[in-house]
Amino acid sequence: MTPTVLLLQATAAAFSLLGWLILMRDGVFGLGPGITPGQGMALVTIAAVYGWWLSPIAALTGGVRGAALALVVIDVLWVFLGQGVAGYAFCAFPICPSAAPFSDVNRLGSVVFGLAAAWTAWRAYRAMPGRTLWAPSVTALALIVLAFVLQSANTTLPGS
Repeated sequence: MTPTVLLLQATAAAFSLLGWLILMRDGVFGLGPGITPGQGMALVTIAAVYGWWLSPIAALTGGVRGAALALVVIDVLWVFLGQGVAGYAFCAFPICPSAAPFSDVNRLGSVVFGLAAAWTAWRAYRAMPGRTLWAPSVTALALIVLAFVLQSANTTLPGS
């Protein structure tokens, strides 16, 4: 693994996490003392994605070819689409009145660094010899799809 891959993964993760912190501030899972079981499970899957993200990074340092592909999946689906593109879909471009200018910087950073991290992980995947281990990519995809499903069923959009 090159330092560029690691640096871009860390930056993509930071922008993605910033996006969730801003969303939580806006009450995306409601406001108040209570939390429903569905909201709790959505939060658990979000935490699982961030916790598991470290696994393919560690596996990539050991030369596991499929780990780089798992990072591509995470970068494209979770950071670029989930935080960047979806953020633009739910808030007016270029200025979002909620948490401005941080939400705008976050969406742009998620798009830019999500793509840059995916590109460098893809290049690392293509440069590695040997067979692809599919388990890391399948796990990343499963966690992200489950998180997206639980989020869509349990979130409250601002202004709803």
